[in-house]
Amino acid sequence: MVNTRDFLPKTTHYLKVPIIGLNAILWLLGLVLIVVGSVCISFFSNFKEFTKESGYKNALSNLTTSAPTGVLVIGIFFILLTLIGCFVAYKEKLVGLVLYTMLMLILLVVLIGIGGKALTLHKEDAVSVIGTSWVQISNSLKNSTITKLEEFLECCCWSESYSNETYKNLCPKDSDDKIKYDGTYCEGIFTEQVSSKLVLVGIAGVVIGCIEFVAMALSLFLIIRICRSPRSRAYDQY
Repeated sequence: MVNTRDFLPKTTHYLKVPIIGLNAILWLLGLVLIVVGSVCISFFSNFKEFTKESGYKNALSNLTTSAPTGVLVIGIFFILLTLIGCFVAYKEKLVGLVLYTMLMLILLVVLIGIGGKALTLHKEDAVSVIGTSWVQISNSLKNSTITKLEEFLECCCWSESYSNETYKNLCPKDSDDKIKYDGTYCEGIFTEQVSSKLVLVGIAGVVIGCIEFVAMALSLFLIIRICRSPRSRAYDQY
């Protein structure tokens, strides 16, 4: 029979150092999530009035509010958890390591889910909803919302199909009352912005998930090694 003890390092030092190192990397990647979430919140904050006036309020709220906020919250939680991970690994706190590993497992599932969703999300669906709402609001009494968005995105009209005089009258104008950004359609600008952000969130989520899996596995080995090592009764207090 194979003795599983032979697969574990003879001292916890060889487990603590990699765990602390991986948590340091994960802490930096947590900062990336916070930055990405903040950038997305800042970008989509310009769509609040647009979302309110849209006929697809729930769908747009998920894209413009829920998703960016979720990424930001996960980033903050991740930074706190990695700091805790470094502490409990360095101090070899058994209870702390067990709780840390459980939380990491939950976060791993969430991150892989978000990363996979972001990478496989059909951006065409999101663009289609935005486009339909764009045309709808352009023909409503609240069409000034479109002018504000076009000024922010630096574009004019949603697409070439909707670029007649009715829609061009909503385009931002310069001091000489000439249309700015004429020929630059908002559909292309928006698609590019959404694609880059979805890819960034997706890659960050998958990379963090993979590193987190390794850190979690090492934490489990450390827990096993601590349990098999002789220690005083007061060792795991606090």
